[in-house]
Amino acid sequence: MIRQKKTWLAAVAILVLATSSFAKTQKMTGRIAAYDLMKHNAKTASAMQNQEVVVLETNNPKPKEKYVKVTFSSFGTTQIDPKYFDGSVPLEVDVFRDKSCDEIAPRLVPQVSLEQIAGTYLLTDAFKAQPPAKIKALECYVAIQKKK
Repeated sequence: MIRQKKTWLAAVAILVLATSSFAKTQKMTGRIAAYDLMKHNAKTASAMQNQEVVVLETNNPKPKEKYVKVTFSSFGTTQIDPKYFDGSVPLEVDVFRDKSCDEIAPRLVPQVSLEQIAGTYLLTDAFKAQPPAKIKALECYVAIQKKK
């Protein structure tokens, strides 16, 4: 049983690495309009990866691609420099498209209550006064961690 699990995990890891190595990468620049507060605050220093999920306002003129979802994963407790979380400084990141985490009708709110914290994005300070119009769908991208 344990041997089967190890084989299965190895196969999944190879598949993920192969898929990510063939994925088309691109540079994306934009301001953080909102972020997933649960993932942002639930980070721990452990052997498990932490994740940060943000909604970027891009310079793309296409309405469908003006706002996109970007996920960051790493073993550290800081995936994005805190200076980007007020929404005024543009963030530049290398990404690849991941259709598996696309989101339909995301909720972006200026304040989060305990009842609505799951599945909600908290607007950054720069976007609270003028929040984005209702977003019908968010295309998802995965950030590629740069090696230092």
